[in-house]
Amino acid sequence: MKSPLSGKEMKLMTEPSTLDYKGKTYNVIHHYYLCELTNEQFTTTELDEQNLQELNKQVKLDFLEECGLLEIDKGKINIATLYEGRTKYRIGEQ
Repeated sequence: MKSPLSGKEMKLMTEPSTLDYKGKTYNVIHHYYLCELTNEQFTTTELDEQNLQELNKQVKLDFLEECGLLEIDKGKINIATLYEGRTKYRIGEQ
């Protein structure tokens, strides 16, 4: 993508960031383009959607953990608890 300020090609960058959502803070990876001449950051609709998906993923993981359907141990997710939860709570069945 070319910078709207300088007209030069920009680098696609990622960096750790924090976002607040409904009173909680989530660690996410933020994607953006950097104009190296002006040091301005820009996003596209696609990058905005990707950034929101990153937040959405963190919110879902937090919700599953709060419900006891997910165990996170040393940064690793134990998906077996999801299957146990499905059997126990019959998720998706009425």
